[in-house]
Amino acid sequence: MSNSAKQKNFAQFCKVIFFDIGFTLVDETDCWLARCAEQAATKQAKALGITADDIYRELQRACRDNLPQFKSVVKNFGFVETAPYRCEYEKLYPDAKFVLEKLSQNFKLGVIANQSDGLSDRLADFGILHFFDYVISSADCKTSKPDLRIFQTALNKTNVFAAETVMIGDRIDNDIAPAKQVGMKTIWIKQGLGGLNTVRDESERPDFEISNLTELLPLFE
Repeated sequence: MSNSAKQKNFAQFCKVIFFDIGFTLVDETDCWLARCAEQAATKQAKALGITADDIYRELQRACRDNLPQFKSVVKNFGFVETAPYRCEYEKLYPDAKFVLEKLSQNFKLGVIANQSDGLSDRLADFGILHFFDYVISSADCKTSKPDLRIFQTALNKTNVFAAETVMIGDRIDNDIAPAKQVGMKTIWIKQGLGGLNTVRDESERPDFEISNLTELLPLFE
């Protein structure tokens, strides 16, 4: 199917658009830089001579190989003590509110994300909670992407067919591949570390690739 035909398909048949959070709606760059620096400051990392740059490079390598991000870093370096993810360093992408407002005029919007407790409160703090009809968090579902059950939970809440939904996310392993498995349309937003992922076969190939949120708007006209 050509890109123009797929775009028409989106516009005509999509009823619900789901978003990931990290590196999709929220820029996590400062969070990961801070986490790498904090990890490098641990006694173990200092004893091994491992720097923040070393850790960040390993993080990038894991992303290129479509591996779990920080879990791979911890495993490969053998870290016992692990630095936490600091969500206070998250920043909403500057075009997020505008794009969500535009899309919410014609579609129902939702979130499917691996997030800790309090996701709705954080979305409210960012000023975007009101755009979403559905917020599905791993903390609430007790299961995480790429487990298909979290996607099925989201679909059950919408009462629409999977083919009438679109999943937008930055990661091939957590967002695109599992969403395709349950029958959703997919858009890979190549922002942040997830943009380093590699499409290895057709089961991982998204319907569209974009580089920022604003590029979504023409797809849904």
